[in-house]
Amino acid sequence: MNFKILFTILTFIVFLNFSTVCFSSDKTEKGESKELKARNGLPNFFLKATRGDTLKVAYLGGSITAQDGWRVYSLEWLNEQFPKSRFTEVNAAIGGTGSDFGVFRLHDQVLKFKPDLVFVEFAVNDGSTSANKVIRAMEGIVRQIWQYNSKTDICFVYTIKEDFLQTEMKGLLPNSIMAMEKVADYYQIPTINLGYKVSKMVSSNQLIFTDKSKELNGTKVFSPDGVHPYLETGHKIYFDVFRQSFEALFIVNKLKLKQHILLKPLTADNFSNAKMIDIDNNMLSENWEIILKEDKTPFSGFGNYMNTIGKTTRSGETLTINFKGSAVGAYDIMGPDAGRVVVEVDGLVKDTISRFDEYCTYRRMNYFVIDHLEDKKHQIIFRLLCEPFDKVGILKKHDNVMKNPDEYVENNWYVGKILIDGNLL
Repeated sequence: MNFKILFTILTFIVFLNFSTVCFSSDKTEKGESKELKARNGLPNFFLKATRGDTLKVAYLGGSITAQDGWRVYSLEWLNEQFPKSRFTEVNAAIGGTGSDFGVFRLHDQVLKFKPDLVFVEFAVNDGSTSANKVIRAMEGIVRQIWQYNSKTDICFVYTIKEDFLQTEMKGLLPNSIMAMEKVADYYQIPTINLGYKVSKMVSSNQLIFTDKSKELNGTKVFSPDGVHPYLETGHKIYFDVFRQSFEALFIVNKLKLKQHILLKPLTADNFSNAKMIDIDNNMLSENWEIILKEDKTPFSGFGNYMNTIGKTTRSGETLTINFKGSAVGAYDIMGPDAGRVVVEVDGLVKDTISRFDEYCTYRRMNYFVIDHLEDKKHQIIFRLLCEPFDKVGILKKHDNVMKNPDEYVENNWYVGKILIDGNLL
């Protein structure tokens, strides 16, 4: 159905019957779960869509958004609803990552493509992150987007996992979502809680949350693992919530171009200056190999995210940067042949970071961040530590074993980018 027709019909439906929608955050108790909080809506997005513009829609999130589920369904639906417009996707979803990494990769993987709308989905992966860090990261994402383009619209999207279920079934919000709501309230950003309907369906025995089968005794199953929805069931519910929420959001928008105003920061130490930096030879000690994304190597699958990968195999080899700021880290690759990295800050050892964990039966992108540095000039030295350690014992934590022990002998470091909250000197 075309949105011009929907406008008349849904005006009555939304205001009379859509009880799960909250149009004013002031009327909602803190921590109360709602399917949609419209706040200031998505005025610029809907204006451009109704006049037939070409729009870029960015999806910044974790593995749930990386699946070919609600992200794919929502983009297809937008193209159907606004046939005069063309919607293209910026897929910036990386599994196992939270807002604390999303804020560092935002410019490199989202903003440089000049999106018109950015969906931000990190509630599940931020489930064990402190509220303060979630707020700092989510506010950094908002401020970076509007510093880059004040007319870009933003929507927070909340997914659900088994750990959240009991809280959501009580009509309350999990801690990570409560933290995100503080940012959304402050900047009047709309939020869609995709897990709201899921919790209601489980509560009324219309849905089973977790099982290896997609259906049990005629009842559909949401997810095989308590996190990642089945494409045919869980993601279809997510999409249904998305569709209903977008129809309601369309009603409250005035279709007038709006410049989003950056208020005084909610948190003084938000990550609004976070960024990723490509490595170069000037940072590296002598014994490094540079792998280009064009090279046909086992790392070519990471080429969409890393232009180059630095590889070092010797203890004591270093990567050195000088920057002014308060946080530093690396965007790298973990795997069977990964080792450990010693991080020195201004000549003192700050931490030793293992790039091997209980999931390292394969290579995957990952990151680490050292936070709460004094906001001043620093010299950072990353130093590889190649000495053997108990990889067998680490793998056992997740009941994994070495199928090919030779793959685990080396203890290397594969790094793609350096993360800083501040400015490189």
